[in-house]
Amino acid sequence: MATILIFSENWQIAHKLCDSYAKEKFDARLCSDPDQIPAADENGAPLMVIDAAMKWVACRPIFERCRQTGSPILFVTGDRRMSDHLLALYPGRSDVLVMPFSRKTLAEKTRVLLGGEAPAREISVDEDAQVALLNGRRVELTAQEMALLLALMNQPDTPVSREQLLREAWGYQSMGETRTVDVHVQRLRKKLGEDWIETVYKCGYRLRLA
Repeated sequence: MATILIFSENWQIAHKLCDSYAKEKFDARLCSDPDQIPAADENGAPLMVIDAAMKWVACRPIFERCRQTGSPILFVTGDRRMSDHLLALYPGRSDVLVMPFSRKTLAEKTRVLLGGEAPAREISVDEDAQVALLNGRRVELTAQEMALLLALMNQPDTPVSREQLLREAWGYQSMGETRTVDVHVQRLRKKLGEDWIETVYKCGYRLRLA
């Protein structure tokens, strides 16, 4: 498997990426020195994951080394509006990962950049605009629908109980309001599409990305 190097000056973002990659069984590690980027080997060129919030003076030598090694780049940003600008910075293979992201989306984009098949399903959100993007389709959400979707995105393809959704999306500690979850899930399903959120018998719901 090709090496994955993460460049970020933000500890929280770096930790999130490392943890997500580890759970998806990828070999990823932090890096701060472009000279440490290895040349391509029998596993292919290494993948660079770059926090787009880094200053240009720090990014430029990374780009130069990537051109030499033929490495693909995955930009990580919290601003979807930056996507076109970021993709224009590097002439080689590249993609953009918008935060917050699911481990599934991270893994799929990584596999594509490393030469795998294109992802079948992808979801990302713009919290400020209260918009979700489903395989490129724009869906406007209410504040509560956004909170519910983010709670489901934290554990994609994993059953999440109604009680946990109440805590994460509503901040409720009482378990007597689970009907609230059911009502909002039905509204969210109508906007996203019925196949995006599955009901898990005697548990709760699951965001289906696989």
